Amino acid sequence: MRPLCWLHISDIHMRVSDAWSQDVVLKAMCDDIDRQRKAGMSPDFILATGDLAFSGHADEYEMVASFFNALIGAAGVPRDRIFCIPGNHDIDRERQKMCFLGARSFARSPNQIDVLLSPGEDLETLLKRQENYRNFQSSYLSGQNRNRTIDGLGYVSQLTIEDLRVAIVGVDSAWLAEGGVSDHGKLLIGERQIINAIDLAGRADPHIVIAMAHHPFHLLQDFDRRPIQGRVERSCHFFHCGHLHESETRTSGLSAAGCLTLAAGASFETRHTHNSYSFVTLDLVRARRTVKTIQYHPASGAFAFASSEDYPIEITPSGTCRVGELAKAMSDYRASLSPLAHYLSALLLDQKSELPIPDQKGYVFGSLAVLSAQPLSELRSKTIEFVAFKNVLRVFYQRISLADIFARYGTAIAHYGTALEEECNAHPDLKTRLTDLERDAQAIAATQPQRSLSHTGVLLEEIAAAGEWALLRTQAERHVDSNEPTLALQAKRMLALSLGRSRQVADKATAISLYESLIRTASPEAMDEGNLAILLTEAGRFDEAKSAVLDGIERFPAKTAYFSEIGLKVVSETGDKDFRKQLNAAVEARGKND
Repeated sequence: MRPLCWLHISDIHMRVSDAWSQDVVLKAMCDDIDRQRKAGMSPDFILATGDLAFSGHADEYEMVASFFNALIGAAGVPRDRIFCIPGNHDIDRERQKMCFLGARSFARSPNQIDVLLSPGEDLETLLKRQENYRNFQSSYLSGQNRNRTIDGLGYVSQLTIEDLRVAIVGVDSAWLAEGGVSDHGKLLIGERQIINAIDLAGRADPHIVIAMAHHPFHLLQDFDRRPIQGRVERSCHFFHCGHLHESETRTSGLSAAGCLTLAAGASFETRHTHNSYSFVTLDLVRARRTVKTIQYHPASGAFAFASSEDYPIEITPSGTCRVGELAKAMSDYRASLSPLAHYLSALLLDQKSELPIPDQKGYVFGSLAVLSAQPLSELRSKTIEFVAFKNVLRVFYQRISLADIFARYGTAIAHYGTALEEECNAHPDLKTRLTDLERDAQAIAATQPQRSLSHTGVLLEEIAAAGEWALLRTQAERHVDSNEPTLALQAKRMLALSLGRSRQVADKATAISLYESLIRTASPEAMDEGNLAILLTEAGRFDEAKSAVLDGIERFPAKTAYFSEIGLKVVSETGDKDFRKQLNAAVEARGKND
């Protein structure tokens, strides 16, 4: 699995009056990108995070097209692998002025935004301010696969690069923009747009999710910022933005392995400013993200200054295997690893964290963080590469066999095992300690369930409890055809639950079918029948909903109050007095039987 590489540009502000200055700077940028590519920095795709034009006028996008043509030649990237989103300068502010003022005055709460982002004439009218940008995107990038959100603002594109599936999530943060400081704290993305986009991305079952918007989170209205930022940082590995004309990179949360936010500098502000662009490299095998920013030097007329920063990355596992299962696969891959296979497997599965660290007296044991702070050494390098194998395991487990994972990517494991063997031969005390840790790991393996997929059920429950419906859908779909009947049944139940939370009519219809199937099994649950009744009510299938409620009272007497509450909602929707009598009679009969 080779590293991925992509180019990040932003804020090029194309306009006729700046054409000569822009040609000087952007030609120098393309020349530098061409040099970087010939030196081995070859991008797989390009992200352009808004402000492509200066005033959103059609003639400016003709200039954007010319620049993109030059960029394609320099970067060696196909046209359909340029992904862009609009910025505030891609808005034609002379259009729909009253509509814009009305929308900004109206959008004061999440519920009002949901109304505004509903498909209809209001949003269509407002988006005429982006008409020239959208025409450019549709025509110049006509061959690009973009699956748009139902509101028409965001989109998701899917790439497969060797073994990795990548989802590019483009989010429109400029739909209610005006430009300048008047936008600060007044912009909106809309949680509805983010939910729809992340749901679309999840359906592709991607290994890596890269989101982008023009504006950084802190410029949004506060009630919109918090849920937007939370959802992006929980669901995405990268978030690219622009607008501030200053480069900045940071990770979310307490862990440096969280979502990486990259704010780009302006690729063209003036001929006399420090314009910039960036390369981003993702190396999952080494668990490393690298951001290389290259800056324009006005005096020399070249992009001459470069800075590079590294950040770790950990992929959320799609499934978890057992220590014993991984140890067996490791031993099958390389017999010389057998004496420490359980210990090494426990390290990779986060069941143990004690790593050998050389010191003046021999060896001490500590975490990877402690080891990483030590001076460079061959053992340190091999340990870091060994631990990075976690990402490979998390990406491919349950998608390809463990034997194939080791065959393709197990070199780091073999090298680390050889290094430990050599150190043990030179230091008997280290060998004794590692032997003890191997016995501990074998004991851990003995206490774990015999079926490796038992942990998957726990993961599904945790995702459902967190209300992450798009992620739950993705995970459940992987296991509905499992050979383990208990897991397959649970996955079907969780898939129905996630689809029932969707806004799509087709998804809800599928959820109804799944619940009907679950009720026909030998072990239905009350929530199956209750959720079925709720979805049938929402779909206007009231007769079926009534039957489900009455059947639920009969099957699950301990949940009579639960089904009675659902039944009263049906009565409220239909005004059916006869059904109210049937419901009351069923509840009363159940009470007498109890």
